[in-house]
Amino acid sequence: HTCKGTGRQNSTNPCSEYVFLNNTACNLASLNLMKFKREDSTFDIERFKAAIRIYITAQEILVDNACYPTKEIAENSHIFRTLGLGFANLGSLCMSYGLPYDSDEGRALAGAITAIMTGQAYATSAEIAAGIGPFPGFEANREPMLRVMGKHRAAAAKLDATFVPERLAAAARRVWEEAEELGHKHGY
Repeated sequence: HTCKGTGRQNSTNPCSEYVFLNNTACNLASLNLMKFKREDSTFDIERFKAAIRIYITAQEILVDNACYPTKEIAENSHIFRTLGLGFANLGSLCMSYGLPYDSDEGRALAGAITAIMTGQAYATSAEIAAGIGPFPGFEANREPMLRVMGKHRAAAAKLDATFVPERLAAAARRVWEEAEELGHKHGY
């Protein structure tokens, strides 16, 4: 829980994809993973990271301009800047590589791509924080936020290149090192 300095998590949104404080919203976007598969069948990590930077920056701009169903949700969306970035077509990507969806290799691919996406999203958030300051609720939640980021970095460091191309595992480790370093320096 990145913001347990503010309160506890009591439930999820109706789709169960988002767990956070009461009266909050998550502004969601999604990337189509098949758009990042190159003609030579490799996954284009740099294009993927560039798309993540664009989406997170756009979401950051839009969070204060969105319409929310209640005043409390609008206020908390400003205070916590809750953004969500996901992906679509993981199954298609696995199949295109000949990987069973429910296999160690499929799970490792999903883990590496998720680690790159999440790490790059947090690195971009920290870069934005360097320019305009961290989200208003950060200081009250600095310790839990940085602890969760450290756990993500540790998990990325354990990605097993036995099941996923080393270039994906290495990219995940690098982006989390950057995200954690920037977060300690600037917040998120």
